[in-house]
Amino acid sequence: MNVDVTVYLVAIPIVHQICVKVVGVPLNGLVVWVLGWRGRRHLVFRIYVLNLAVADLVLLMRTPIMLGYVAYNYSWPFGRVFCHLIMFLRGLGLYASAFLLCAVALERCLCLLRPMWAAVHRPSWAVPLACGIMWLLASILSAPYLHSAVLKEVNGTHQCIESGEFNMGLFVTETIAGFILPLLVFLGSNLAVLLTTHQAVPLTPTSTPLTARRMTRMYHVLFFTMLLFLTFWVPYFVCRFLRALAEQRHVRGALYSRARLGTYISLFLVYTKSALNPVMYVFAARGLSRAIKASLVSTIERLFNDDSMESIRRKPNETVVCYLNFTNLHYPKI
Repeated sequence: MNVDVTVYLVAIPIVHQICVKVVGVPLNGLVVWVLGWRGRRHLVFRIYVLNLAVADLVLLMRTPIMLGYVAYNYSWPFGRVFCHLIMFLRGLGLYASAFLLCAVALERCLCLLRPMWAAVHRPSWAVPLACGIMWLLASILSAPYLHSAVLKEVNGTHQCIESGEFNMGLFVTETIAGFILPLLVFLGSNLAVLLTTHQAVPLTPTSTPLTARRMTRMYHVLFFTMLLFLTFWVPYFVCRFLRALAEQRHVRGALYSRARLGTYISLFLVYTKSALNPVMYVFAARGLSRAIKASLVSTIERLFNDDSMESIRRKPNETVVCYLNFTNLHYPKI
């Protein structure tokens, strides 16, 4: 193996995995600590972001194992048990993130279209119960990966891979539940919010500076959210689809090789997204320069302050105010 190949196949992935672990685990752990243990009141947006951070940590738990796999020159040294575990964690993290992403998008619509019910009449146990159901469903859908993961010897190396037999049921379930439905719900909900808000509060020359600034900010946040979702999330499932298509047709040519490589690279994008989500929470809440000057703990605590939700409870009929407060409190995960 020449030097250039070693750099591309070993050194760069190792550096990436180390950076993702060093950055992602402490930041997501800090979000969990601030919102889970230091938070005094468990508001809707705290609960969602807390669960999103936990889902990111589940995905990032794979990085030390993958680091060992790459360091051993792409040979699996951890045995069969960890092979099953890492496949399960991948499915659990991806499913949980997708379901929570749908929940956040639907929460936006609910806050906009039914602000009184969302702020006043909704039972306090509804959102925690919904999050628990989503985690349970993600665990059930990820369970088949415990069975499909196998440890095989390929060209003198041990590989932790999915079973060589193509499982149409598992593939269809993953594609629909993990990709198509979340994609439709996420994009549809955000577009509905944009259209409804634009009709309710159109930007005109007579708009107050505060309203114009808030509306412009909302448009930027929603556009940036959808852009990052398409950039970091879609490539992985597209490559998985192409790889499964090649396997079903028993074509082990250029399509299969490129799809397999694309799946591997796009999974690194998913790890990067999980590591940087807390940074996006902070920068979405405040200006970049002020976010850099402030401490991370105090920034997160101010980001999820309770003042805006109190104003929602006092004025539940102000639909757009409800939504704008929501965007100030929470920047959803991509």
